[in-house]
Amino acid sequence: MKNLQLRRLLLLSAREKAAQLTTFDASKTVVLGENDTGKSCLIKSIYAAFGADSAKVNQTWKDAAVDTLVEFTIEGIPYTLLRSGSTFGLFDGDGATIWVGSNITSGIGPQIATLLDFRLTLADRKGELQVPPPAYLFLPFYVDQDVSWVENWSSFSNLQMFAGYRKDVANFHAGLRPNEYYEAKALKASADKTKDEFKVERRALDRASARLRANRKRLHFDLSPDQFVNQIDALVAECQSLQSAQDKVQGALSDLNSKRAILVEQSVIAENALADLDADYEFLRRETEDEIICPTCGTIHANDFANKFGLISDVDTCRAFLIDIRKEIEVIDAQIAAQKEQLGGFSDSITRINSILDEQRGDLKLRDIIEGESEKMMDEAVASEQKEIDSQIGTQEIKSDEAAQTMKSLDDKKRQGEIKGFYLRQMNSFVQQLHVPNLAEESYKAIDCHIRETGSDLPRGLLAYYYAFIHTMKRYSTSAFCPIVIDSPVQQDQDVANATRMIDFCLNEVPEGSQLILGTVSLHGAKYDGHVIQTDTKNKLLRTALFDEVSDLMRPFYAKLLQ
Repeated sequence: MKNLQLRRLLLLSAREKAAQLTTFDASKTVVLGENDTGKSCLIKSIYAAFGADSAKVNQTWKDAAVDTLVEFTIEGIPYTLLRSGSTFGLFDGDGATIWVGSNITSGIGPQIATLLDFRLTLADRKGELQVPPPAYLFLPFYVDQDVSWVENWSSFSNLQMFAGYRKDVANFHAGLRPNEYYEAKALKASADKTKDEFKVERRALDRASARLRANRKRLHFDLSPDQFVNQIDALVAECQSLQSAQDKVQGALSDLNSKRAILVEQSVIAENALADLDADYEFLRRETEDEIICPTCGTIHANDFANKFGLISDVDTCRAFLIDIRKEIEVIDAQIAAQKEQLGGFSDSITRINSILDEQRGDLKLRDIIEGESEKMMDEAVASEQKEIDSQIGTQEIKSDEAAQTMKSLDDKKRQGEIKGFYLRQMNSFVQQLHVPNLAEESYKAIDCHIRETGSDLPRGLLAYYYAFIHTMKRYSTSAFCPIVIDSPVQQDQDVANATRMIDFCLNEVPEGSQLILGTVSLHGAKYDGHVIQTDTKNKLLRTALFDEVSDLMRPFYAKLLQ
């Protein structure tokens, strides 16, 4: 399991000429601030920097067009990721470029998946398997203020691009099915798809072969070319002569058509130029001012006889040129017609060829010999292609079977039972700690369950679920482990005791070695003396005073986006 840790987040709005710079503690960071001080905007920006956008984002924040730069480590190795709109740049610890591009699913997504060894595959709406974008990697670790306290597995936007994603995502992250299972699943899907494509090709080949065989004449004698030696020699000579003549005419036609295309293009240019000159002259003729200012470049032109006369001269020259071009096109068209007529003059040669083909020896014609040999060659070619396709189908079947066996070996029912049992014990314990007495065990027994509660019990039930799942991940998963980011857990008018209980639970029940970032209006009496980020200005997370400093830090990375 690879471990991702956040170090620093930089936010920059060129539109507002303001910025923010935030450093995270390796263990716990509390983002503390009243409502509307930008606390949630900061928290939503953390995973948005990786291409995982929150389910809901404030419109004012969107309008600010904030760029993000996040510094992080994976297994202690430092990286930097810059996001500017839909463009991303990934850099190593020395600032060297690893990857630059746009798009999330096919762009930064595969880069993050490779870094964190994220091998989950899901079927898209077309039924094709692919590694999903970063939102599905970070889904267990992010609790969004706006949606996650109502419904679990819903923190990010556009999750419905994969139908029924909950079960596969939960099974993967919990370790019920490890990375290797989904790698094998992708291999099997690829082999099955390729096999099906070969089968379609095989059926098409069989249908074509059957149609050709159905139209053949049945011959009840042996085809012997020896009886037609002279006719074959004459046929070859006649065909060679015809081919040579056709090649000559086709070459001439190709040259003529190329010349005609050039002339037509010149004609169009000349016509446009003539229209412009006519318009200019008409404008000068109507204009009474002695000087005219060009609206494009601002140059002053004299509206006198000399300029008008010059335009008339240009018009006449252009018109004469256009007439010459049209005459040349007419000549070329006549030459093309002559060459096409010459092509039609090859009918005598074709008649002689047919006559040779129809010469008969008993019941046998030379045409029969040629058709028979052609059919034989076609049958051999079809048989060879069928054999090759069958071989490819067999190869893909072997790959599919091997992948299926790997999937079966990794679908360990005993291990799955152990994981589910651990999750349920954690959930039972956390439900008790958070005082959610009416949440029945049956409702949360499944590891991908929906938490169904009402009122102030719902956020506490969801918090118990999030932590039970994260503890299960930490113990059993082969997936990456990422910072736990929780925004505003005290929801639905919690009483004083429950509010304190929730904050205390968030701070003290994280798995050992985890990084927690917790956003809250208040600590509600919970004891905490760790790292705090204070947001204290209404409607103003970004600071004008930080703009130059953050711009200087981000500038070298902006430059590399354009290289």
